[in-house]
Amino acid sequence: MSRSETRENALLFMFQSYFRTDPVAGQLEMFKELYPDVTGDAVYFTDIVYGVTNKRKEIDDKFVPFLKNWKIERLPTLDRIVLEMAVYEILFMEDIPVSVSINEAVKLSKKYGTENSSSYINGVLSSFEKSL
Repeated sequence: MSRSETRENALLFMFQSYFRTDPVAGQLEMFKELYPDVTGDAVYFTDIVYGVTNKRKEIDDKFVPFLKNWKIERLPTLDRIVLEMAVYEILFMEDIPVSVSINEAVKLSKKYGTENSSSYINGVLSSFEKSL
């Protein structure tokens, strides 16, 4: 399984996890039992899930200034998670080029987001990248 597929599965896990109140560790154990082949690169999968979950406030604070005329609360949940994953990768995963993180976020938003998600996410992440 490619890292792109693993990233997509992490997005799907984090989307369902976003609406649950039980600890992520328990959710992740159950998820891996039910779908053992879905995690692909298990180290990357676990890193992105725990990284985004544990650093959500810090990550959100980094991209919120680039949400033109939007508040984070108004973002579709999926778009928010895609942004959080990409910003986490950019800030904390030095082995992934920034351009790859942005491109992968745009691809995920095209597949799962609204018709405007991909251009919006690309704009937010491009502005964030320029600020670094």
